[in-house]
Amino acid sequence: MPKIGLLTLCHTDYICQAINNQRDNIANALRDKGVDVVYSDTLCDDFAKASAEARRLIKEDVEGVIFFLGSWIECPTAMAAVREMEHLPMCLFGFPMYEENGRLESTGAYVSYAMFKGVMDRVGYAYKGVLGNTDDPAVHEQLLSFCVAASASERMKRTRIGLVGYTSMSIYTGTFDHVLLRAIVGPEVEQMDSYTLINMAEAVSDAEVDEAIDWLKARSRIRTEVTSESLRKAIRLYVAMKKTCNDKALDAFNIKCQYEFSKEYKAVPCVPASMLADSGVVSSCEGDMMLTVSMTLMHYLSGAPVSYGDSMNNNGNVVKFSSCGFNPFSFGTKETCEVRNFMPHPGFTGIQTSFVLRPGRVTVMRLVEDVGSYHIVYMTGEGLETELRQGYMPALDVRLDGDVQKFLENLSGQHYAIVYGDISDRIEDYARIMGFDAIRI
Repeated sequence: MPKIGLLTLCHTDYICQAINNQRDNIANALRDKGVDVVYSDTLCDDFAKASAEARRLIKEDVEGVIFFLGSWIECPTAMAAVREMEHLPMCLFGFPMYEENGRLESTGAYVSYAMFKGVMDRVGYAYKGVLGNTDDPAVHEQLLSFCVAASASERMKRTRIGLVGYTSMSIYTGTFDHVLLRAIVGPEVEQMDSYTLINMAEAVSDAEVDEAIDWLKARSRIRTEVTSESLRKAIRLYVAMKKTCNDKALDAFNIKCQYEFSKEYKAVPCVPASMLADSGVVSSCEGDMMLTVSMTLMHYLSGAPVSYGDSMNNNGNVVKFSSCGFNPFSFGTKETCEVRNFMPHPGFTGIQTSFVLRPGRVTVMRLVEDVGSYHIVYMTGEGLETELRQGYMPALDVRLDGDVQKFLENLSGQHYAIVYGDISDRIEDYARIMGFDAIRI
């Protein structure tokens, strides 16, 4: 639940009940949408009140602030609050004339917005501006988008990601700058070696394995070709991964599957990672940390499980996204979810998920590390009825809303996070908060 401060700015000459009514419209609408709105009845009409109310809200541990322009304001009053809270995601909100007793009335909030927006822009603040009626559902959605994005930007600073091994197969785009990621985007990465996880897996009890297998069987068919030995070996990895996440308070997890697990340990971690993803831990593989960060951000922005796929092919505006064997079971259906032996290949041993992602509206995104900075590439589209790639691999064909040529021109890695629904507004708000360029396909 996002926790957002709402601070009311006004002028002593314009104070009236309408200011409280308009503010309460916004607060109640956001609370109905699951936002924890923190505010008081204080109407900040001078420098001292604005500064004191801002400091009070900071002590409430809010994740962002909406500066509600209740009436005409004086710039020093508003700036007193802004300077106290400029380290947080900020939204500037004003409303136009409103009807009362059959006549349009005004508190001057619209004028204040026009004026102080100019101030915010001139100073160079990153903020979201919203101007509209306080009882308009579309306005409520704009504010909700800001609240969720603000919460996500703050949650990323407290996020911990586990990394077993590092990038697979020397994929350059899977590498990342640890310090830059921590300082700019937020997550901490805790690295451990494959040997450590394998030792933990070997110590998992039979009872723990049986319990996890029951969980898996309740969500997926296990083909008869899968031996008990290969299944239990994979499940031991899952239990070890889950224990690691619990012990280290990890929010996300990435495992370098190749070549230590696929060739040497002879147990690809596709099924364990897929199970972990449905247990509340964002999960991915091949050591691509920027993919894991992208998936974690998508999870915070959507509140839903996240999958991913390699960009494999395109047929016109339809792009095929497909992983090698990872897919959260919540992305399929009980009728389609299946676990089978990995596609025959001399370099891979173990079991994989083998079902397509269900059709529906999706958002696809990757956060890209540049030299000293970051940008976002994202797109929306319609997930279509799709066949297994090469008869084995999870896949989703997505008909892009945008131009596939623009997608091809902005390819920056093969892995892309996938979530159901259109969260483009929230991505844009997050990018604005962070000062990142967001390239929409």
